[in-house]
Amino acid sequence: MEWWRKYFNSDYLKLYKHDEGQSSKEADAVVRMLQCEPGDSLLDLACGFGRHSVLLAQKGFLVTGYDLSEGFLKRAREMSEILKVNVDWIQGDMRNIQFDSEFDVVINMFTAFGFFEREEDDLTVLKGVHKALKPGGQFLMDVINREYAVKNLTSRRWSNENETYMLEEGVFDFFRSRLEINHCLISPDGTKREANYSFRLYTLTEMLELFKQTGLVLTDVYGDFNGEQYGSLSPRMIMVAQRED
Repeated sequence: MEWWRKYFNSDYLKLYKHDEGQSSKEADAVVRMLQCEPGDSLLDLACGFGRHSVLLAQKGFLVTGYDLSEGFLKRAREMSEILKVNVDWIQGDMRNIQFDSEFDVVINMFTAFGFFEREEDDLTVLKGVHKALKPGGQFLMDVINREYAVKNLTSRRWSNENETYMLEEGVFDFFRSRLEINHCLISPDGTKREANYSFRLYTLTEMLELFKQTGLVLTDVYGDFNGEQYGSLSPRMIMVAQRED
């Protein structure tokens, strides 16, 4: 079974504590980087449990959240109901986007790209993004910077969160350009669970080629959500592209 079909569950939320303040900062950065406006239609591709979708809906955007995880979408619906915001939540595989010229903006956040073993599948995702955008529409993709990940990868570390211990072991496969991370979670009762992931990390040059093949044109690239210039030491690679017709 593909790792991503079972990885995004309640254990994922223990592995990655998403701070509300940071999520708000990221949502603000999306608006600033794209210069989009309330009333614009926005697709949050691989929206997870909706932390950005809900914030952007609160700002007045017409948001559609799209994700494969039924559990995450259930949590997202509950959050949007509590906060009384309207978001259209859709379950689906990002390789099978059915929209056609419907969105002013598509966003893909927190390295929700490069999951698949076949690079042709990543290309399929970008073709779907191009098709989903209106002519002249904008696409923002936020991924970890490959160079930063390689330089800062810790091969082995322990952590403790809510009495659950976690052993994280990481390796970068240079032959496949994939970041491989294995997590072992140990509960207070001694129960062990594993949660592993594998991402294809692309260089900026490689992403430019993928964009070229799918009719997307890069207009900006940032190194973080403060809008700093992208470079080899940047923690993120945040690319802004536009649909070319």
